[in-house]
Amino acid sequence: MTDLEIRPMRTLIGRHRFVDVPFRIHGGNPAWIPPLRMTVYDRISPRHPAMTHQQTALWVAFRRGRPVGRIAACVDSAFNEYQKVSWAWVGFFDTFDDPHVAGPLFETAFKWAKERGATTCVGPASFTTNDELGLLVEGFDIPPTIMTTENPPYYERLWTEAGWEPAMDLLAWHFDKRTTALSQRQRDRLERIRAAAKVRAREVNMDDWDADVGRFFEVYNAAWQDNWGFAPMPEPEVRHLAKQLKQIINPRWAFGLESEDGEVLAVCLALPDLNPLMGKVRSGRLFPFGWIPLLAGKKKVSHARVWALGVRPDRQHLALGPLLYHEIVERLASDPYIRSAEASWTLASNTRINRQLESMGAHTSKRWRLYQHEI
Repeated sequence: MTDLEIRPMRTLIGRHRFVDVPFRIHGGNPAWIPPLRMTVYDRISPRHPAMTHQQTALWVAFRRGRPVGRIAACVDSAFNEYQKVSWAWVGFFDTFDDPHVAGPLFETAFKWAKERGATTCVGPASFTTNDELGLLVEGFDIPPTIMTTENPPYYERLWTEAGWEPAMDLLAWHFDKRTTALSQRQRDRLERIRAAAKVRAREVNMDDWDADVGRFFEVYNAAWQDNWGFAPMPEPEVRHLAKQLKQIINPRWAFGLESEDGEVLAVCLALPDLNPLMGKVRSGRLFPFGWIPLLAGKKKVSHARVWALGVRPDRQHLALGPLLYHEIVERLASDPYIRSAEASWTLASNTRINRQLESMGAHTSKRWRLYQHEI
């Protein structure tokens, strides 16, 4: 429509406008969980450590001077080199149910990506698989868990009508404390695996945080190296993320399986789901009063998200994956406040891990979809 104007957001003021858009679009929905504005500012900031290998662009769509949508694009040279592709990521997508806004936003991102040598756009991802990603297509009746995406059902139509095609599905697995339990046969088998592998569980040492973070992500990067859409997280980004996670982490839920000589072979990290508390911070700002519900309710969180899990490739023949699942289920179950947990996300194509989760009593609760568009 001729009254639509799409403007690039390049300045600090522009980034503030960009971050504000979803509050204007979804703010009237009481079920919507507002993001912390400071975390979004951090990710789109030119000072974010990922920007050393990423080109990014932000746009906001205006109609008669009012913001009606936004979109972002990213070309990650490190990812493209690692995966040997020419991709551009498209994300931070928000708009009303209007294809006359969505279509021009997509075309703007496609044009920018093509000018930078990309042959395929993939999304939604804000900005890569190391960030929040995926379009929710199943599980709209379940509240979003910490650091996962949510969107209205009409988004799927806007994307597919614009020519996007499915590339990969991501799954969430739900564990309920009342129904998740291992049989004695399964417990006996896991003990035999533990004895044969000669491993023990060790929690992250908060007094040796920096060193343990390095050990954790060394295993995580190695474990995921052959997976679809993955690129290892460089050291500066690891440290940047670890600094943020340290503020909310429960040390008992961050652990590894190590050999008798102290070598870390597998890692797991679960996070308390602070989203129900974030739902009360409607402005997305911690100050002046947004911190109150977070501080008051943090210790009584009833839901958790298993966020990261990985086994070193040269140790995957030891069947350490089931040991990790068992260990984290036991640790979460021992918490008097925790009633349920979500393991997310897993690749829909990873049948081995998905079968293991299902065998422990989990069921799929959500499905996110990544799309691709040839340009």
